[in-house]
Amino acid sequence: MLFETNRSIDKNYIYTQTDDNLTFVSHVHSSYEFITVFDGELECVVYHERVKLTPGKAMLIMPNTVHSYSTVGSSKSFLCVFSPDYISDFFNDANVGVRGGGVYSLFDFNDSLGIELLKDKSTNKYMLKSVLYGFCGAAAPYIVKGYDKGADGELSVKLLYYIQENYDKPISLKMIAGEMGYNYTYLSNVFNKIFGCGFSRFVNRFRVENAAELLRTTDKSMVQISNACGFESIRSFNEQFKLDYGVTPTDFRARQRTV
Repeated sequence: MLFETNRSIDKNYIYTQTDDNLTFVSHVHSSYEFITVFDGELECVVYHERVKLTPGKAMLIMPNTVHSYSTVGSSKSFLCVFSPDYISDFFNDANVGVRGGGVYSLFDFNDSLGIELLKDKSTNKYMLKSVLYGFCGAAAPYIVKGYDKGADGELSVKLLYYIQENYDKPISLKMIAGEMGYNYTYLSNVFNKIFGCGFSRFVNRFRVENAAELLRTTDKSMVQISNACGFESIRSFNEQFKLDYGVTPTDFRARQRTV
């Protein structure tokens, strides 16, 4: 699952995926994100708030909202990321969603036909809009508003955008502190508080997730993937990947191709 800023600001952008045991680090993007669970249980963390997702429920997350996922036991889920222009009336409405100060909505959901239409690449844009507006209509009465992200929340968005734009290069928190004009110690404390781990660990996890996507979807060599994702060396790539996935990148790719 990639949430790069150059993808999430595109017009007419829509992306879907079905996952077993979804887990993904904190991220942010300029699109809406819809997620529902078919089986098991998912936990979504929105800033510091934990939201439980179980079958029969769905969640709509507003643009520029920091969130992450983790599976509780096991899960099977469907996720759709789509640009605001698909639902421009909802996006611009002063009483709901982003304009209304909304952060997310947790609501009852049972629309298997809508999901199938989103997954079908032949579905025309008018039908896609109809489906997505249906989701927004169901979500509208339950939007969480007036959520005080505070200074730390705003800073977390800046940090995530910076990481997403620069993870393929050598970066450090000291470098970011200098560029953004923050005290390094303050920034380090905020980062650990928001994301629950150190900067280097978080960035490496983000790099690993992007590497896993390239392993699944391309034939690029291990050296190419390592370089593209900003690892210092093949050794570092292998070590970090095994730390998160329990297998080497080579074994991970082999398993994907036997599924």
